[in-house]
Amino acid sequence: MLFFDISTWEPKDSEAVIEHFKKLKPPAGIKVINQWMDLNGGRYFILYEAENEKAYAEFNIPWSDICKIESSPVMESTEFIKLMASKGI
Repeated sequence: MLFFDISTWEPKDSEAVIEHFKKLKPPAGIKVINQWMDLNGGRYFILYEAENEKAYAEFNIPWSDICKIESSPVMESTEFIKLMASKGI
């Protein structure tokens, strides 16, 4: 399943976040598709695939001490439209 996360942090935590990024190694079951930094600072965006809830938790929990993570399951819009059409919506 695909997830799109937006991580935010306080400016005072920027150094700690940088240290986390230096050590970032996704656990088994996570495939990072792409990631972006907000050029204004304080936000990070990532699109990834998680095989299961265990991989999802292992990927996000280590950040919970310095970041707020908004996580949304997503799918490509063309696939979503096909799904809705198959349901008569």
